Amino acid sequence: MSSFQINRHHSETCGADGSDCKSKVFVNLQLKVKEGLELEFIEELNKMLPETRSFEGCHALYFIQNQDDPTNLEFCSKWDSKKHYEKYIQWRVESGVMENVSSKYLDEEPKWRYFDLVSEF
Repeated sequence: MSSFQINRHHSETCGADGSDCKSKVFVNLQLKVKEGLELEFIEELNKMLPETRSFEGCHALYFIQNQDDPTNLEFCSKWDSKKHYEKYIQWRVESGVMENVSSKYLDEEPKWRYFDLVSEF
């Protein structure tokens, strides 16, 4: 049997004392927009994205659209930690933005995925 273990930290010393990992987290948010509302959705979110980018802990934010299926849009972002991103999402929920955008534009529930950096070149 192998003794291989996945290290959830980006280095041998990170988290060795039980602290949180210092590595950034990459968040992928996948959205399925109602057909015909793609342009309106993009315009609406582009008004909000400067606030997202300036939110504490956000280092990068990309809003992308699938070339083969324009109803498929995604966010790729880089944050100090998952906690920073969750604080941001909580702010958006409390402000009513999440509910308003979801009910008006989304055809499916959003899908969130969180990634650790494996390599950087």
